[in-house]
Amino acid sequence: MTTITEVIQQLNNRKPLPPLCPDKAWDVKITDDIMKLTNQEITERENPSLLAGDAVKSGLLLWNDELDLSHTISQNMSEDLGSYWHGIMHRREGDFSNAKYWFRTTGNHAILPVLYEKASELSKEVKSWGAWDPYRFIDAVEHVVSNELESSPEAEVLRQIQVLEISLLLEFSRGV
Repeated sequence: MTTITEVIQQLNNRKPLPPLCPDKAWDVKITDDIMKLTNQEITERENPSLLAGDAVKSGLLLWNDELDLSHTISQNMSEDLGSYWHGIMHRREGDFSNAKYWFRTTGNHAILPVLYEKASELSKEVKSWGAWDPYRFIDAVEHVVSNELESSPEAEVLRQIQVLEISLLLEFSRGV
């Protein structure tokens, strides 16, 4: 049985980085491994809630480019955490206006200051924002995708930030 640590390690070692808008799952075996994980196995919480387990699964599936399964989970989570995962999923599927809707329902999430700080190290543009702005990030992704610039240096930075965002939200979801 594959552990959550092994799943995260496989996703973290992914080369190249996940595309901004994938068209299929990266690794179906990893999808299988994720779906077999129990709430107890995937969180660091003493008494994991169903929300925490669902949030982690949704995030791991997103990282593996398994958008439909992630969507099925996140759309049934009524809390802000589910809205955040839901927003990322819609951004990754290229439904940018819907992604913005879900980020509006997310509000000012606890990971945003750290996300901004670390993303600022990767991008002068992000640093110029003064704080993390999910709408500007969505616009940047939309620009790259709409103009077929997925292989550009700009897209590479956005992919790095995307993985950073997913990693931070996974840690938050797991209670790490």
